[in-house]
Amino acid sequence: MRDTTIVNIIGRRVWTAVGTPALEAEVQLACGARGRTIVSPAGAWTALQPPANAVAAVNGLLAAALHGIDARRQEEVDATLGKLEIGGDPGVTRATLAACSIGAAQAAARALSTPLFRYLRAGLPARMPLPAVDVVADASPASPFRALMLVPFAADGVDEALALSLAIQRSVAEHYGPGLPVDERALEAVFAAIERSGFVPAEEVGVAVDVGASRLYSDGRYRCGATDYDADGWGERLVRLVDEFPVASLEDPFAEMGALVRFTPLVDERARVVGNHLFASDAARIAAAALDGIASGVVLRPEAAGTLSELRGAFDAARGAAWPVFLTGDPAIEDTSLVHVATAWQSSYLKLGGVGRGSLARWNELIRIEAELRPSPALLHIESAARLVH
Repeated sequence: MRDTTIVNIIGRRVWTAVGTPALEAEVQLACGARGRTIVSPAGAWTALQPPANAVAAVNGLLAAALHGIDARRQEEVDATLGKLEIGGDPGVTRATLAACSIGAAQAAARALSTPLFRYLRAGLPARMPLPAVDVVADASPASPFRALMLVPFAADGVDEALALSLAIQRSVAEHYGPGLPVDERALEAVFAAIERSGFVPAEEVGVAVDVGASRLYSDGRYRCGATDYDADGWGERLVRLVDEFPVASLEDPFAEMGALVRFTPLVDERARVVGNHLFASDAARIAAAALDGIASGVVLRPEAAGTLSELRGAFDAARGAAWPVFLTGDPAIEDTSLVHVATAWQSSYLKLGGVGRGSLARWNELIRIEAELRPSPALLHIESAARLVH
């Protein structure tokens, strides 16, 4: 058996495909195996304020804490990381914990000469997540929705799902010019492009709406361009959206929990209400929300959850509530560990940025893993187009 003791961790600043800094943690084992993971929490680091604190924390505090621990003992790795106080050191964040935790798993898998998805699946049959691909996106407050995503239910495999999504994205670009707001007109353009591509909207190709309401919210109001809404008015607009378009889901439709409580029953028979930032990839929040009937799906981010064990706890809480899980991370980083986690744990969906929004490393890694798994049956999670039911 190779010696999988952690002997060093190196933190370094690396760069995303769109020119923003990110953190890479490289976990080194006594046997010589290395595991690297890149994290890039959105908005946390800029070129003018590089993640120097995070790099220093990985090279110092986190490396010292994990030195001498067997990387195959994931629970011990994560428990050790969990004892480090978030915020006690300016570089100790959930993102830095995620980088070291997943890096340790990567190193252990390489020491055993096995792909990360096989190492993590713990006997479960591996199953490919269904890609959810951005087709139009704009995070500015000028757009009521942050992004529209394609969910290719009709695809027979990952490669076909991605090719189908790309064809529809190109069709949208030809008829809906760049720089226009992501609004109801954009939805019309996307549904029309799905039809032009020969598919039945909602049944064969679904459209998921990432509202991202927190970027619009201030002082109890939702401000979109020149228009200002209170919570009830904003909810009425979203209900009209669901009335007019057969959207599959609405992600983060509100920035406040109270409004989400009132809104979910109004649309949940027609479109899933998916929580992201309000739940912060936290198992306790997800379980409480499910118990209270708030939302019916969740987006999980490793850099929000923290360690791999905490991410798994959030994943299990969502599964216990019979919620579909959308796994996501910065689409502009070249790290592919998220693809392996999604496959190993049978995530329902994997959110991917569209072409032109950054690296396509995760797209291509999905294709490689699928090729390795074939001819296993039921590779893709084929859901109900109307409900995104897991």
